[in-house]
Amino acid sequence: MHINFFLIPFVIVLGILFSNNDTKKNRLWYIILCSIVLVFVAAMRSPEWMSTTYNLDTDVYKDLFKVSIDMKWGELWSMVLLKYSGVSDEGDIGFLVLNKFLGWLTKDFYIFSILIDLLFFVPFGILLYRYSTRISQLVFAYIFYIALLQVFLIGGGRQISAIGFDMMALISLMDKKTIRAIILFLLGVTMHLSSFLFALPLLMIWYQTKPATLKKMHLVSFLLFPIVLMFPNQIIVFMGESVGMERYARYGEGGIQGGIGTFIILIELLSLFCLIAIKKKDLQSSYMDCVFYVMAPLLTFFAPLIRANGSMIRISLYYHIYLIFLVPFAIDCMFKKENRSTVYVVAIATLSLLTVMGGGMVYYFHWQL
Repeated sequence: MHINFFLIPFVIVLGILFSNNDTKKNRLWYIILCSIVLVFVAAMRSPEWMSTTYNLDTDVYKDLFKVSIDMKWGELWSMVLLKYSGVSDEGDIGFLVLNKFLGWLTKDFYIFSILIDLLFFVPFGILLYRYSTRISQLVFAYIFYIALLQVFLIGGGRQISAIGFDMMALISLMDKKTIRAIILFLLGVTMHLSSFLFALPLLMIWYQTKPATLKKMHLVSFLLFPIVLMFPNQIIVFMGESVGMERYARYGEGGIQGGIGTFIILIELLSLFCLIAIKKKDLQSSYMDCVFYVMAPLLTFFAPLIRANGSMIRISLYYHIYLIFLVPFAIDCMFKKENRSTVYVVAIATLSLLTVMGGGMVYYFHWQL
């Protein structure tokens, strides 16, 4: 089945219904209902189908969950000690510990998947609730998720957990809870080592990088775009070797694979729109939007790496997910209030069209196969 043929109309029609009375309470209910449906779709997918069709590790996570349930706590803590004492090169051990903890609550893999997906959708929903002012912004956010994020996050597992912890760290830093932010960030790193990249925006936010500096960094990232596009392999190898992670460096040792051209173009165009639309004075008047704008130069620089290896989407994903907040801010900055509804309609229609042009994402529930 083509799941997006259901999800896109659902998100849009529900948004239209709630927009008739666009209150903060109704926006909360809209977020809750959309999140329930998206969590259900993500958690109830067929692991075997998603793994073979979209090269996701969902079947691996299913096996890992079974192994973690049977594993003794003493054995698990020994693995943790060996990992962080430098003796073992075991993978992202924090996710295995999380599996074991959640195994206390349920032995069912699909209920476990719901709990894992909530680690992302709860902080995601909190950010949407705090920083949206209209239903149209929320409709755009969920269509953006379906169009550009769902196929990468629906596999569940390590990275969606890491992104969830990073979002919680971001929320904590916004709330001036620095210690809590550090702890949550480090938990994310134990879930997926690539999460360490989120230290860049957290440090920039903590340092309170000035709007003028952010605008210059955004412009420089565009000037570097041709270089990143020409030498993605070399950059990936350098990044992997500089932190002593050979397995990530190997992603850049093959030939250019072409990646996803449409993805690179769309991300860069959206970033360019933000660069043009959002002025220094707009950032000076809004702390939260300044926080999200920190992601703009980073996503602009890292997105082209996917040209070398499709797996490099895991790098820019930590940053380009925040276009969900940046693009509405850019729309509000560029267009007058009376024209914004029309712009949102065009943006939502364009993303929806791009999503279904290829036939939508082929999807099976686990009980269908």
